[in-house]
Amino acid sequence: MKRTVSVLSALTLSIGLLAPASLTSHADQTSDLDALKSKYMVLMDYNSGQVLYKKNATQKMYPASTTKIWTAFCVLKKSKNLDELVEIKDIPQIEGSSMYLENGEKFTVRELLESLLIHSSNDVAYVLAKHFGGGNPQDFINYMNEEAKKYGANNTHFNNPHGLPDTDHYTTAMDMAILSRIAYGNPTISEIVKMKSVSFKASDRIKVERNLVNSNKFLTSSDTIDYKGKTIPIKYDIVDGIKTGFTDDAGNCLVSTAKQGNIRLMANVFFAPGGSLYHDSRTLIDYGLENYKSITIYRADDIKGEKSVKFARPGKIKYRLANDYSITAMKTDDANIKGYSYKYNFDKLEMPVRKGDIIGTMNIYKNGEMVSSIGLVAENSSQTYLQLVLSKLGLNSDKKADKKSTNDTKKADTKKTEDKKNDSSKGLIGTIKKEGSSSLHGVLGIFSNLGDFFSDAKRSISNLTPASLTPGNIMKSDFYKFLNKEIGDKTGPVPAPLIIFGLPILILLIILWLIISLIKDIITGRRYKDAGGQPKNKGKKKAKSEVKKEKRLESKPEPKIQSKQTDLENKNPAQAEHNSGDQTDIQSEVKLFSESDLKAEANEGPNSDKNAE
Repeated sequence: MKRTVSVLSALTLSIGLLAPASLTSHADQTSDLDALKSKYMVLMDYNSGQVLYKKNATQKMYPASTTKIWTAFCVLKKSKNLDELVEIKDIPQIEGSSMYLENGEKFTVRELLESLLIHSSNDVAYVLAKHFGGGNPQDFINYMNEEAKKYGANNTHFNNPHGLPDTDHYTTAMDMAILSRIAYGNPTISEIVKMKSVSFKASDRIKVERNLVNSNKFLTSSDTIDYKGKTIPIKYDIVDGIKTGFTDDAGNCLVSTAKQGNIRLMANVFFAPGGSLYHDSRTLIDYGLENYKSITIYRADDIKGEKSVKFARPGKIKYRLANDYSITAMKTDDANIKGYSYKYNFDKLEMPVRKGDIIGTMNIYKNGEMVSSIGLVAENSSQTYLQLVLSKLGLNSDKKADKKSTNDTKKADTKKTEDKKNDSSKGLIGTIKKEGSSSLHGVLGIFSNLGDFFSDAKRSISNLTPASLTPGNIMKSDFYKFLNKEIGDKTGPVPAPLIIFGLPILILLIILWLIISLIKDIITGRRYKDAGGQPKNKGKKKAKSEVKKEKRLESKPEPKIQSKQTDLENKNPAQAEHNSGDQTDIQSEVKLFSESDLKAEANEGPNSDKNAE
C-alpha cells in the first residue's frame, strides 16, 4: 500500500512559524465572539495557519476525546500498511464510549481508525496505542508527546491515547488548533472524519456486527439550534470534519473545519456549556467566512520540477508542491502580495523514494524573512542500483526505519533490533548514507554495519533448500522476472533464459576448470620433485645457494686441496677414489647452472650475501 504523508507534517519548521500573531481585528467585529459562552476558542485559516480569532487560547485545559485526532495522526506515522490485521487480546475494561471489542476479533488498522475518529471509541484508542507501542501503550504515548513538541505544541502533555480525565493530560486551545491542522493534512484522516457512518459486518474475524454513526452533529444531526434569532438545523453542509469530545472536566469540545470557495477554516471550541457547542462553533466559522478572504501566492499546480539523483533508477524524481501557499486578509483590506520569493531545500532527501514521499521543502520568504515551508511531494518512485538489486533478491525492505526516541523502553529497543535484522540491507544503506557524511566517523559507521549485513545475508541464503532452487521456482521469483525483462529488452533475438541460466553455468565451468588446472599443476610439481627434479623457481633458488657454496670452495688455496687429496690417495686408495667421486659430483652440479646465473650472483656483492644469510 502506498504510504500516505501529511503534507503539513512535512514542514521542517516549527508550526509557530506558520501561525503568526492574530491579525488585527476591529473591536466591534469581535465583541460578539467574546460574548460566546465557550471558554476556550481559536479560529484558524487552514491554508496559511493564520489565527483569525482567539479567546483564552494559551490557558491550560483538558482536550477530552479531541486527543484522538493526534492519536490517529501518530498511528498513521507509524503504520506501514492500513490493511494490517490487529488481533484483540487482553483488553482491559475502559470507560466511556466504546466499540466493545472482544478478545479474538481482528480488525484492520484502517477499520480501527474509522471507529476511533467516527465513533470516538476509547477501547480502540488503547488497542492502537498498545499495538504501535510495541506492546506497551506508554511507549506510544511518549511518541505522541514527542511529535507534538516537534510541531510546536509546547504546552501539551498527553498521558493516555483517548482523553479520559487525567490531571497530567492537558493542552491549550492554540496547541490543539496547531495539532489538528497538522493531522487534518493527512489524507487518510481527512477522508475518515467526513464519513457520516461506518459499518462492520459479522465475519470470521468480527464476532458482532457494528453500525457506528459520526458523533459530529454538523455532519449527521436532524436537530435544530437557535442561531441569530432563527431556528436552523445543526447540520451544516460546508463542514466536513473533524472530531468531538466530552468529559465533565473538559466540557463539550469540538474541532470542526469548513470550506467555502478557496478558503478553509478550522474552529476549535472547548469547554462549551450544554447547547452552546454547535452554536459557538458555527458563529466562529461564519465570522471567518464573512470577514476574511484567502489570497493564493503560490499554486501547487504551478510549482513542479525534477530532482536529479546519481546512481539511481530512474535518475530523476519529479515533484510538486504539496499544497497552495495562501495568505489571509480582511476583505476590506488590500493585501500586499509583493516581496515573496522561495528556495528549494533537498537536504533531507533519502533513498529509496516512493511516490507520495516528501523529498524536500519549498521555503517561502517575505522581504527576505522566511514565513513558511511547504513539502515537495514525489510523483514517481526511485531507488539506487544497489537498493534495486537487493530488493529483487528479497534482501531489502521498502519500509524506512522509524526513528526511536531516547525514552524507549528495553522492550521497544529489542523490537527495534529485530526490525533491523529483518531489514538489514535497508539499514546498511541508510547507515552508509548517514555516516558517510563525515570522513572518519563515516568510514567507521560503514564498517561497523558490514558484519550485520553479511550475517543476515548468510542467514537468508541458509534458508534456501534444494527444492526451492528448481528452475520452475527460480522462474517464479521477482529477481528472475526482473532479469528476464532487463536482459530481454537489451539482447533482442537471444532468449533471456539462455543468458540467465547459461551464463552462471559457463562461469561455474570456467571456475571448475581453473581449480582442476591448479590441482593438476600441484600434483605434477610433486611428481617431478619426487623423481629428483624440482620446479624451476625452486631450482633457481637452490642453484644460488649451491653457487655460493661453490664460490667458497673455489676461494680456498688450490695447493692445499691438491695436497690433501694426494695424502688421502697415498694412505687409502679406496677412500681417495670415493672423495674423487664427490668432487666430480660437485663439479657436475655446478655445471647445471648457466654462466649468466653465476655472474648475476657474483654481482650481488657482499651486502647481498649478508642479507641472504
